Formats: sequence, C-alpha cells, structure tokens
Amino acid sequence: ERLKMSWNLDNPVPGDIVFIFDVDGTLTPARKSITPEFCKFFEEWITGKEVYLASGSDMSKLREQLPEGILHGVKGVYASCGNEYYVKDNIFYKNNFEPPRELVLMLNDHINNKSEYQKRYGNHIEHRSGMLNFSVVGRNASDEERLKYYKWDCVSKERETLAREIEHMFPDIEATVGGQISIDIYPKGKDKSQILKDLNYNRYVFFGDKQQPGGNDHSLAMAIRKKSRFETHNVKGYKDTWKTLKSLYLGKICENENCGGCVCVEYQ
Repeated sequence: ERLKMSWNLDNPVPGDIVFIFDVDGTLTPARKSITPEFCKFFEEWITGKEVYLASGSDMSKLREQLPEGILHGVKGVYASCGNEYYVKDNIFYKNNFEPPRELVLMLNDHINNKSEYQKRYGNHIEHRSGMLNFSVVGRNASDEERLKYYKWDCVSKERETLAREIEHMFPDIEATVGGQISIDIYPKGKDKSQILKDLNYNRYVFFGDKQQPGGNDHSLAMAIRKKSRFETHNVKGYKDTWKTLKSLYLGKICENENCGGCVCVEYQ
C-alpha cells in the first residue's frame, strides 16, 4: 500500500536533464560519511541542477552519511529503495510492506542453521518502509567485521545465492544485493525503478555501484536505459563518481540538437 503524504506526484512537470545518485558506495564509502573534500565539491556541483538521491538506506541512515547541505540541496531523496520520498525534512509518501511470516522464518533459519559464516553481531532483519533489509553478519558489525564479511561473500556468493532462493520461494517478492553486507527485500516492482514514475525529463543520468544483475541499482539502471536519452555510470566508489563528474559534467549542457545530446565540457 502506498501512503501519499502531501504532494501530488501523478503529473510530474517535464524538465531537461536529471541526475540520479545512489548513496552508499557511490557518494560515500560503504556505510560511512561522505568525505569532507568530496562533500564540498558535491554541494557546489548540485547547485542549479535537477538532482535526486535513490538509496536502499532509510532516511535516518542517510542523515548519518550526508550533511543537510546535500540532503536539502537536492530536489528530493528516495529512501528505502524508493519506498519513501523526502523533500528536505518533509516526507511526501511511504509504502507499506508486511512480509510473509514464512519469509521471516526462512531468514532466521538461514542465520541460525544454514549460513557458513560464523560471526553474528545483531540487527539481522531490519524493517524499513516498504521493504526488509537482511544481513547474516548483522548491521551492528564494526567496519572491520563488515569488510571481512564482504570479502568472504565476494568468494562464497552467499548473498546472491540467498537472494535467488528467496525469489524462488516467494514469486511476488524481489531480493537484491545492497551495500557490503545486506540483501534488500521488497514486493515485486517496489525497487528503485519505481522512482521514474515521479520524474519526467528529457534526459536521465544515473550513478550507482550495484548496477550488475542482482544488485539493488540494476532495476533503475535498466529502466533508465529504456529512455531515449540517458547515461548510466556503474561506478566503483565515490572517487570514481567524483572523477566522472569532474571530467564530464562540469561544463554546460550542450544545446546543439545535431550533436546527439552530448555533454560539452567547458574547462576553466
């Protein structure tokens, strides 16, 4: 169920170009705050542009990672994989999701009996608006323990395998890999791609670090690639995002329709 709070999004006003950014691993190191140097650059860069954030995290976590200058400087923030929408501190809608009891039992059984990873740090199943976030090692794990699990998962592919099992057992549910340690779980269609029904632009530019199949940026990247004019940047971290913004998007947007809608960079 989608609960609209106070703004009509049914007829979005068309615009020229929109920039959409994932947060964790795209603007910030995984589950850490944005670095001071990149923060200063990005706060200045978003000025005068149509910019939205699309994160798997809820708003409380985003406030830990990004300062008010960015959260209030963008046009809007889609949290919890697009299941919440904020403009500044005002929430305009949120989706509800009541997970099947059998799904919760399956996740608990995986933690207690099936996972080969032995360490547990608590907060394994987190309820967010419109979704669940699941982690074997637990969201209370330290940065060091998160990195250990991430390296182990890169080899074992535990999260990818479990996500496929969830989708097989529950055909109306999607499960995708997010961040370093977790899986995002939500009803089919309630992934990040749902934000596009609110946006009406001539050109779409998306930055995300999990655009591969099974990643929580994949659905949004694929939906954007169906637009007539688009760019999707599958970055490897905030430094990659920073480099791309400086090399491609520091100049004026080209208005010459004969050039195919490129970005013409004006070097200072």
